[in-house]
Order: sequence, then structure tokens, then C-alpha cells
Amino acid sequence: MKGRFEGILTPTITPLDEKERIDELGFVKHLNRLIDNGVHGIYLLGTSGEFTTLTNAERQRAVEIAANTVGGRVPIICGVMDSSTQRVVQNIEIAQEFKIDAVAATPPYYYPSTGDADIVDFYKTIAQSTDLPVVIYNIPVMVKTAIPPEVVRDLAEGVENIVGIKDSSGDWTNYLKMLAYLGDNEDFSIMLGSYTLAGAAILFGAAGAVISISNVDPKTSVQLYDAAKARQIDEVHRLQKQILELSKLYGYGAAISCLKACMELLGVCSHHTASPLLPVDDAARGELRDLLVEHGLIYSGS
Repeated sequence: MKGRFEGILTPTITPLDEKERIDELGFVKHLNRLIDNGVHGIYLLGTSGEFTTLTNAERQRAVEIAANTVGGRVPIICGVMDSSTQRVVQNIEIAQEFKIDAVAATPPYYYPSTGDADIVDFYKTIAQSTDLPVVIYNIPVMVKTAIPPEVVRDLAEGVENIVGIKDSSGDWTNYLKMLAYLGDNEDFSIMLGSYTLAGAAILFGAAGAVISISNVDPKTSVQLYDAAKARQIDEVHRLQKQILELSKLYGYGAAISCLKACMELLGVCSHHTASPLLPVDDAARGELRDLLVEHGLIYSGS
């Protein structure tokens, strides 16, 4: 099975209540807001979705709520990451009970890879366990394993239902190598997980970007993609600068805590995160409010 994912896919936060259970009303509101603002897909239970800290029951609830809310309006790629191959396979079995379009996985975390062979074996095993398309997720800073572009090429060419990569390495050379190897492959999507590289990468031929800042400002992220696809270089520069200015929001604590503080200020959902992440303090909330006002995302009197 092959497929292609394009555009801005939001690695959605997972709204929680004070007991770390899924806030269903907030989640539905957030997903609808993203789609109403033009995002091209939802990337569920990724790093921004706190997948490692949620219980298995809450992860399953998140998938069910998202699938029912999205209702096929845009594709859903569901993260199935875990600490071993068989745990990932179990997560895939649960996720595919719901209407999702693909699964995404990093190499298993905690025990780092010892070479290319175990990475290849892992992805072949999980791909063989499902009929769903599989997206490679490369985020070495979090999982201690970097996936070389040559391995991505070999998996894309050798395993039919491996259909794309979210590359969050932040390595421009890494991206250019993948583009050289796979840029002409119409059945494989190279998606960047870096908001700083997104505009340039799409100009060069990336299929899209999976950027957490689109939780807060989906409209500008979509405009960046549209401008890059249209090769409007001056507009890409303007929008990329705007996103970089907004990215100051990450400077007030843990990235997810900052995102959720913004979502509460936007009136979407509460700020609650899963322990051990702490919320941002009141002074930071005030500065975040000022930043959102400056970018026209909330009114000064709200």
C-alpha cells in the first residue's frame, strides 16, 4: 500500500484535565479549530501530544476521540512509539481499530540502536504487522538513535507500505540527502519537523511540515506552505520570519507547557500537562499573552 501526505500536519497537543485524563471537549474544539484553519492533516500522539506520559487507556481514548471528530476530513497519522518492537506492534493493533490513515514510529527508545541493521529490522517488522501506511519518525535528540538517509532510502524502496518520514533532526544536510535519494518518488513523503527549516525545505521539494507551532497559529503555518508551493520567495521569507518571532513562546518553560499555556489563553483548552511537566508561571503567562496579542491571535482586552 502506498500513499502520500502533503501540507501542514499539526502534531496536536493532547488536552488534559487536572487528573491527566483526556479533556474531550477541549480536544474536539482544538481539532475542529485546526481543520477550520486549513491544516492538511493531524499528527496524533507525537512528541507534542505527550505520548510517553499518557496511560495506555488515555492514549486509546485520544485516538478514538480524534478519529470520531476528524471524521475523514483530513488524514490522521497516529504515533505508535514505544520502547520495544512488540510494544509498538501492540500500539498499532490498538490504533488500527479506529479510522486512521497511517501510523508513525521512532526506533524504540531507551536502548539506542547499535547500527543500521536493527533499525531496518524494526521498521520491516512493524510494517509487516499492518496494512496501514507507516511513517518513519526521526527525532534523535529524544530517542538516542539517528536514522541515516541511506536507511530511509532503502526502507522506502524496499518496503511497500513505508510511505514517508517526519524528520525532526534539524539537520539540513540530512534533508538534502533524503531529497536527492527520494525527491522523485511520488509515493514517499518527506516532511520536516522543524519550523525553522519548513519554508526552505518545502521550496526545495519537501511534501510538507509537521510543526508544533501550528497548534497555536495554524493559519500562518498553512500560508507558509502555500507560499512555498507557489515559489513566492519574498512571502515565504515574511511568513517564516513571523513564525520565528512567534516561536519565542517556547522560551518560558517546557515546550509542551508553553504550548498548552497558549492554548488556554486562546480559549481552546486548559493548560494541564502530564506529570512531571510543570505549568508555566504567572509571569510567563502574562508575557505569552502579550506575544499572542502582538501576533493578532487574541485581542488585547480578552
